[in-house]
Amino acid sequence: MVDGGAVREAILTTLLTSGTATVFATLIGVPLGAWCSTKSSRFFEKLQVMITALYGLPPVVVGVFVYALFSKSGSLGSLDLLFTVEAMIFAQVCLILPLIWGGSWSAFNKTAKRYSDTFNTLGATPKQRLSLEIGLARNGVYHAIVIGFGRAIAEVGAVIMVGGNIAGKTRVMTTSIVLETSKGNMDQAALLGGLLLLFSLTVVGIASLVQRPTARNIPPLRGDVPPSLHPYDGPSERSVSVVKGQTEILEPMCIELQAGTITVVLGESGSGKTSLLRALAGLEGSPTKCGHHECVYVPQKPLPLTTSIGRELNLASHLSEKVEVASQYFSNVFSLKHEVAHAPELLSGGELQRLILSRQLGFAPKLLLLDECTANLGSAHVKAIEEELLRHKNEGVCIVLATHNVLQAKRLGDSLIILSGGRRIEEDGPEAQSLLAGEWSG
Repeated sequence: MVDGGAVREAILTTLLTSGTATVFATLIGVPLGAWCSTKSSRFFEKLQVMITALYGLPPVVVGVFVYALFSKSGSLGSLDLLFTVEAMIFAQVCLILPLIWGGSWSAFNKTAKRYSDTFNTLGATPKQRLSLEIGLARNGVYHAIVIGFGRAIAEVGAVIMVGGNIAGKTRVMTTSIVLETSKGNMDQAALLGGLLLLFSLTVVGIASLVQRPTARNIPPLRGDVPPSLHPYDGPSERSVSVVKGQTEILEPMCIELQAGTITVVLGESGSGKTSLLRALAGLEGSPTKCGHHECVYVPQKPLPLTTSIGRELNLASHLSEKVEVASQYFSNVFSLKHEVAHAPELLSGGELQRLILSRQLGFAPKLLLLDECTANLGSAHVKAIEEELLRHKNEGVCIVLATHNVLQAKRLGDSLIILSGGRRIEEDGPEAQSLLAGEWSG
């Protein structure tokens, strides 16, 4: 026999306790996860291990702790909260906080590691960077919250200890199922079990929908003329070197940087081309000012920072009001014909490569650092990119281009830097001559 009133009371109490506990744990755990992901000391490494270990925290242990805390002889006994909904919420927060905190921490950690170079060369403010990181880590954060809610709504041990399973007051769906099963009332127990499963699946479904990017608030493509460029006015020479641990990745060398020039860096894989560009971009050694009308670095691996083509192409103007919007121009030049709401992860490798190059060129750099920006692209797209680079050069931009393509180096380069094993070699040496003759290309 099913008691409709009792079922309704159990459902409402369940949603109140588990929902409130999830909200509190989210408000505490997600900011903590984001903050902890910015720390790298041994203390935080050990703390993360401890938080992860608490994923399997036994509910009865939490129940004993909260019961002792709120009992008359406990530290908070004067609050008289034992056997109340408030005590149940507190117990569930203690139980699911490690899940949401640790899950968010891991999500932000992965984002920081994967996108750190891009973030550090955008010229974004800390607030803007945090906003981008939250967007990129959102899937991991949603998963952590859903897992936390799932554990809270399915919990029995802690809530029955601190809530007392009082009818009409602290009885939730899980404790009702235990009680009705012990009484042999399988109809009501089965109904509550089915509803509990339905609620869990509904929450998962809603979270899945929330994670999907929407077409709302996507800025349209604007500006069909190229942004104005400023000639490079930085130092004419930069001394760079890269050492990691006890290993010298890139020997000390002096790089000439002149306005209106293209310097091409050639060498086989592992010769130090990327390390040289990273050093010039301030990612290794001395810092470099990056962003609008400053240094812009385009890494070899294209990494989108937003959920749509429209947001990606307009990112520069979103980060700085001083940027001249030219998203329509770059979309036309690099043949990006998809709708603005199209997700970057659905693009082909070549399309994504051109999209990220467009995004970075939107910052109108004075110093442009490019790592294999035309690799694996068709001839028509290579030609379009080279023409755009020549336009930047003619406007006075200083360009440093790392490439394997010897013919491209000869077409574009005003000067060559040839690397081998982390050191610069002379152009007239046998190894350099072999490379320039096309006998090997790394």
